[in-house]
Amino acid sequence: MDYKQEMISDDKLIRHVTAFSNTRGGDLLFGVEESGRGGYPVDIPGIEDNINVERLEQIILSNIRPRIGVQFSPKIKKPGSDRIILIIRIPEGQNRPYYDMKSQKYYKRYNFEAIPMDEFEIESLYQRRFFGASKLAKYIDEIILFHRSRLSDEQLKRIEGHIIVTPLRIDDKIIDTSNKKQIETTFDPNKIKLEPNTGGPYLPGFAKPSRYGIEWSGLYPFEKVEVHRNGLIHFVSAYSYSDGNNMGRKIDSYHVASDLLQTIQFADIVYSKFDFIGKVRIILQIMNCINSEIGVLSRSPHKCDAEEIYIEREWDSWRLRGEYLEIGKSIMTEFINYYKFWDCVEIGMFDENGEFIKKR
Repeated sequence: MDYKQEMISDDKLIRHVTAFSNTRGGDLLFGVEESGRGGYPVDIPGIEDNINVERLEQIILSNIRPRIGVQFSPKIKKPGSDRIILIIRIPEGQNRPYYDMKSQKYYKRYNFEAIPMDEFEIESLYQRRFFGASKLAKYIDEIILFHRSRLSDEQLKRIEGHIIVTPLRIDDKIIDTSNKKQIETTFDPNKIKLEPNTGGPYLPGFAKPSRYGIEWSGLYPFEKVEVHRNGLIHFVSAYSYSDGNNMGRKIDSYHVASDLLQTIQFADIVYSKFDFIGKVRIILQIMNCINSEIGVLSRSPHKCDAEEIYIEREWDSWRLRGEYLEIGKSIMTEFINYYKFWDCVEIGMFDENGEFIKKR
C-alpha cells in the first residue's frame, strides 16, 4: 500500500503501477497524508474532484507492456468537502515482467519505493513467464484427459464441451478446500443466481472433495463443475442430440452459450469471495463436433468441418460480472463461424444490443 497526499504525474503513476505489478500487487491511495515513507495515515486532506479515471486507465494501458488492467474504486467523497479519495488497486502481474515504456525500464517495489530492477531479476521473471504459459497449457490438457479417462466408449462419441476460466498462473493456492462448512455456505446452489435462468441450479448435486479441489457432478459422468485450489473453474457437459429426420448429429448451441455465460458469472463469484484479482483466461473447447449441425435452426444447416473447436479470451477478473455478455457474444460468434455463419445475431442467439435471447 502506498499513500499519496496529492495526485502524481502520469510518468510517476506508470512507474508505480509497473513496480506493484512486478512485485506483489497493492493499492495506491490518493488524498491521504502519511507520517513518513512507509508510515501510517495522519490526515485525509483528499484531492480535487477533477480526476478523469478513463484517461488514467488509458495512460496505464498505453504505456505498460504487456498490458495490465487496474481496478479503480468509485470516488470516495470526503465528508463536508468537495474533495475526494481515489484508490487504484493493482493486481500482482501474471505476465511479469512489466515494462515502463515511458522511462524504458522495469521497476519493482523495494523499501516502499519504485526502483529499477537489475538484469538478473528481469531474466528470472521472463523465464517464469515462459514456463508458466506452457505449464498452464499442460495442466488444462491434463484435467481434460483425466475427465475423459472416466467415460465409456459410447460416451466418448458424444459432442462434449469444456468451459474453463482460470488465472494465468496456476502455481498459487487461492481457495482453501479443507473447510467443508465454508465451502457449503459459499457455494449453496440455491443462492447462486445466474443469467440466463434456465430453471435448474448451475451446480449439479452436492459439493464433494476431488483430486483438484471441489466437485459437483450430475447423474452422468459428463455433467460436472469443478473448482480447483488454484482458482481454475472447469465446467463439463454433453451438447449433442439427434432428431428423427436427420441421421447426423446436432449441437445444442443455446446450451453452450447459456453454460458459458453462467460459468463466467460463477467465476466472478468465486474470485470475489476469495479476493483474487488479475488476468484470467476463458476457454471454450468443444470436442467431437465434426459434421455436426446447429440444432436450433429450421433452415438448411451448415456442418462443422473441424474435429475440435477451441476458443480463448483473456479478461480482467473484476470485469467478468459487468462484461459477461460481451465476452460470451465474442466467443459464441467465433464458435458459429465454424458452422459458416457470420455472427450470433444472424442465428438469433443475441440481439443487436448484445443481449442474450433466451430459448423459446
